[in-house]
Amino acid sequence: MHPATGDGGQSPTVHQLLRRLAPDYLKRFGPSLPGRHRQVLRKILSCRTPALGGQLFACPDCPGFDYRYHSCNDRHCPQCGQRDTDAWLAQQRARLLLPVPYFLVTFTVPEPLRHFIRSHPAIALDLLFAASAQALQDLAGNPRRLGAQLGMLGVLHTWSRTLIYHPHVHYLVPGGGLSPDGRRWVPARQAFLLHHRALGDRFRTVFRERLQQQHPERFAQVPTQVWKPHWNVGCQAAGSGENALRYLARYVFKTATANRQLPLLPDGKVRWDYRASKTGKPTAIHLEPQEWIRRFLQHVLPRNFARVRTFGWLHPAAKVRANRVRALLREPPLLSPAEQTAWQPPGEPAGETERPEPEVPPHPQPTTKNPHPYRCPRCQKAMRLVGAWSPGQRMLFPNRPP
Repeated sequence: MHPATGDGGQSPTVHQLLRRLAPDYLKRFGPSLPGRHRQVLRKILSCRTPALGGQLFACPDCPGFDYRYHSCNDRHCPQCGQRDTDAWLAQQRARLLLPVPYFLVTFTVPEPLRHFIRSHPAIALDLLFAASAQALQDLAGNPRRLGAQLGMLGVLHTWSRTLIYHPHVHYLVPGGGLSPDGRRWVPARQAFLLHHRALGDRFRTVFRERLQQQHPERFAQVPTQVWKPHWNVGCQAAGSGENALRYLARYVFKTATANRQLPLLPDGKVRWDYRASKTGKPTAIHLEPQEWIRRFLQHVLPRNFARVRTFGWLHPAAKVRANRVRALLREPPLLSPAEQTAWQPPGEPAGETERPEPEVPPHPQPTTKNPHPYRCPRCQKAMRLVGAWSPGQRMLFPNRPP
């Protein structure tokens, strides 16, 4: 097994299994696959292989060299994005988490509508975000309910625990909002934000109206029975919001699954382990390899589609309102580096107090002493960079092809 690409084994990782099975899948179904699916699959197959280039490292004490191939950095790749996830989580902790209770609100759609969404993802997934966010704001703005504007962080998921297509949006919502005049923080009731049934009815109405007005030709393709039943919305207390934010961060830069190990059964099927949502007990399903790849690929998003969106006073364009909320909750404002230099905490005249040292960024900047802190697998000493190559280059080091 090559240390950089990692092939083989009876319990290969998700990426290893894709590299093993996808070439045959492309041969068999390539012409009928959407172009976007073929593009993503080819990028994943080239991830951390010589096709994308890489770097060559040497240990000062041990003989030999160590190859580090570049990542594809595609958001659907199961083995990419961990550093981006850590940085995003640190940023959201500082920007989003406030000293108030939080709620996790989940909007789902009826099963007959899922086929339509999968067939028209660019249109329907945008509507899913727009309709669910409007439903939350409409109900929260009602004076008989909360009477305030919410701030919301929304993350789209399109999969269930068994990888079937199940589009839904999770919102992490602070328990309260900004009053219409912008002068008060209106707290939500203890362990209650908005009624889930009213949210579901409003969500269904807004989705139908927007689809009919903006895309009448697509509206005619939706089965009429979609609009009759209640649309399910879950609203549960999430404490300080920390655990919910960590849960959402797992798949901000990944899709459907992490790069976990998948046992291969003697009959050639893939065992997919998951935890049953109703009982919480671990269970598994056995999938044919082609079916497993099909389920994985149906979660590929349209190009440039934003999976994470913010609304209300958490939107980047609402910085003034966000800082007003933070001031009402006695939290420091969100400032740019230039604004941080000039900002003085309230009640402290300029020039009379010492300014605190600026905070260290969450990811330290590389130094010239050790810009590539890779460790030798034999002696664990820091290795040094001795060569690099880009895609298309055959030589990475004199007389040593990759």
